[in-house]
Amino acid sequence: MWCFVILATYAALTMTGCGVREETERHSSEPVQVQPEAQKANLTFAFKLLQQLDDSDQNLCFSPLSLTTALATALNGAAGDTYDAIAQTLGYSQVNLDAFNKQMSELTRLLQPSDAVSIHNANGLWLANDFKAKPEYLKTMQDHYDAHIDTLDFKKPAKAADAINRWTSEQTQGLISQLFTPRDFAIEVPVAMVMVNALYFEGKWQHRFPKEATHDAPFRLQNGKEKQVPMMSLKEELPYYKGEGFQAVALPYGEGEYRFYLFLPDEGRTVAQLREQFTPQNWSKWIQGFQLTRGTVQMPRFKIESEYDLNKALTALGMGIAFAPNRADFSRLAEPKGQVWLHLVRQKATVEADEEGTKAAAATGMMYTMSFDLKEFQVIADRPFMFAIVHQPANTILFLGIVREP
Repeated sequence: MWCFVILATYAALTMTGCGVREETERHSSEPVQVQPEAQKANLTFAFKLLQQLDDSDQNLCFSPLSLTTALATALNGAAGDTYDAIAQTLGYSQVNLDAFNKQMSELTRLLQPSDAVSIHNANGLWLANDFKAKPEYLKTMQDHYDAHIDTLDFKKPAKAADAINRWTSEQTQGLISQLFTPRDFAIEVPVAMVMVNALYFEGKWQHRFPKEATHDAPFRLQNGKEKQVPMMSLKEELPYYKGEGFQAVALPYGEGEYRFYLFLPDEGRTVAQLREQFTPQNWSKWIQGFQLTRGTVQMPRFKIESEYDLNKALTALGMGIAFAPNRADFSRLAEPKGQVWLHLVRQKATVEADEEGTKAAAATGMMYTMSFDLKEFQVIADRPFMFAIVHQPANTILFLGIVREP
């Protein structure tokens, strides 16, 4: 079973025709519209991540929307080549930062709950006690991202992890309870800041699967073996599409604003082969081709969970500079250039489907680290070292040695 949260399909970020790093006056009251080219960029990012994360052997579940939101906050702190790399990773060649932030606000506004759908999108920012972020950055996080902002003593790793995990658990209704461990913060370089986006979704099917129709049935695994699973069954008129090498059905939630798309490869084809067909162009063609058709859907009840440290995937997509201590430029976040860099980007996600509907949650955490204060230093002799015992007035070495094994 593979699945990824793609709520951002229905509403995406937009750019206007301005150059990279250009900004316009903030807080305009003009309505913001979602542009098709922005949806394409967002889909491109989602599908490129799909190719990076799928190892063709394990369950897969991630949230492009949660990661996009987290990277949007990083974009606001970046400058120069780091800014360009993050923007291009997100699928944009030119980014008007003011328009980008307004679009993120609009996206949050569009993702509204209903009688059948609960959705919650929250952002949290924790700054180290000795780290000073620029006031302009913090104001943007509050104005456009409604961020919860607090300080933490990251020199106490257990308490720091507990505080962030408690907040994350609350925002995801307990579905994501441990995003970080104390070990994540017990590192040699100081932690400057942690940002977390938490996304929670719960939807009731428009046409619920009758519980009496659920029965144990074999599910054919990729390795050729079979596993007995509780298989749900529904006979209904639903949006259906027959594509090249697969068929697909859409299961609406509530009034239909949100949908669960199920893509099933034809006999003899694999999910990995189907995955290769996921491009923005194909997606647009597929979505337009769904037609109401009466038929039967059988799908197992399932609950899958995934966890990804995304440094490698984001580096492969062109964002490596943001993780480089001597090259990352987050001077919009703090001064000076090179003092702050991304140390870790992690996402946890879970999706559960049964006869009533779907519950899903994701949390994306980004940890920034910083250089040591020039007024302080730290020497940890945890590897072979040299030493000298010197008489200063005579500038004479009394003893000289190397410790390779204490």
